[in-house]
Amino acid sequence: MQRQSILVVDTEPAFLRTVRQALEHLYEVSVASTRSEGLEKAESEAPAMVIVGFLEPRGEAFKLHKQLKENPKTNRMPLLVVDVRPEEHSRRGWRREEGSQMDAEGYISRPVEPVELAELVKDILKTTAPKSVELEDVLEQMEKVLKRMEKIEKLLVK
Repeated sequence: MQRQSILVVDTEPAFLRTVRQALEHLYEVSVASTRSEGLEKAESEAPAMVIVGFLEPRGEAFKLHKQLKENPKTNRMPLLVVDVRPEEHSRRGWRREEGSQMDAEGYISRPVEPVELAELVKDILKTTAPKSVELEDVLEQMEKVLKRMEKIEKLLVK
């Protein structure tokens, strides 16, 4: 069974290493350090989830989020947003503007504890995974359709 893949997009190499170490025993982990690289990998690799972290210059993470949500190839991928520590917001030029909220399946602030991150990723993937349909349920539905078709056929033949 092939492991699910996770794409991590962040500017900081130390953060990328931490996330890779926290998740690589459970998932295939791919990394990108720019918005354009992250979007390209999301489109080409179709990961099970994208983790959006800090990107420079200011606003790049929001742009990536918007591009992922507007792109038909990526708009169903669950997103986990990893925000910088609140005390770094002004230093990093971060400010909340009207309409700048990211629509994501999960949010977490730095510093990130590896165990907490792995659990959060697991929970998000579990709740967003497509529900499997049992073969018996499909066969039952097909039988109902066939019975309806037989009734329609009888009505038409009369």
